Amino acid sequence: MLDQLPPRSFCDFTLPQRKDGSDLSSCREPGELYVRWLGEYLHTAEIPLSADQSAWVQGRSPDSVVFECSDAFGCVVDALENLNAGFDSGETYASHRAYMLSLWEGLDAEHREEESFEDWMALSEPTFDRLRRERLQENEAAQPWTHADIPLRPLLAWALRQIPGPVERFRQMDWFFRNFSDNASK
Repeated sequence: MLDQLPPRSFCDFTLPQRKDGSDLSSCREPGELYVRWLGEYLHTAEIPLSADQSAWVQGRSPDSVVFECSDAFGCVVDALENLNAGFDSGETYASHRAYMLSLWEGLDAEHREEESFEDWMALSEPTFDRLRRERLQENEAAQPWTHADIPLRPLLAWALRQIPGPVERFRQMDWFFRNFSDNASK
């Protein structure tokens, strides 16, 4: 599944503010203010796609970009946190693969017959390298990201700029958070 994670970019940390000047910290606050704000903000924000993201969106519809971002990111958020810890400690693809192989070999024979090690591991070396680059970019960011949309904002902005109506933009962003939360909680 990690190979299906859309490319992330940590380049926009804009958050809406309440009347008291504090950040709107939850996408599920009363009235879903963050979700509505995000749909309108991303529709007009000039957030550039990275080279990896530009290649990734080719041939995809706005709906599929929102769906794939929420679906894949929600499914792999825990695995990504573990990978990030490995990146931070200097883990290489070879050492990660060796560790995963040791886990694989500890599984019962019946499970190992159901899928290959490569399918079970679900992480190619090119994706490992891309995720490491993204982690470096995340670590260099001026502030930590606290909202699930931030690393995917360039892709979401690309999708929302193609959706003319605010109701549909809200629906897409609401779907993003609901689907992300559903997959992250599994």
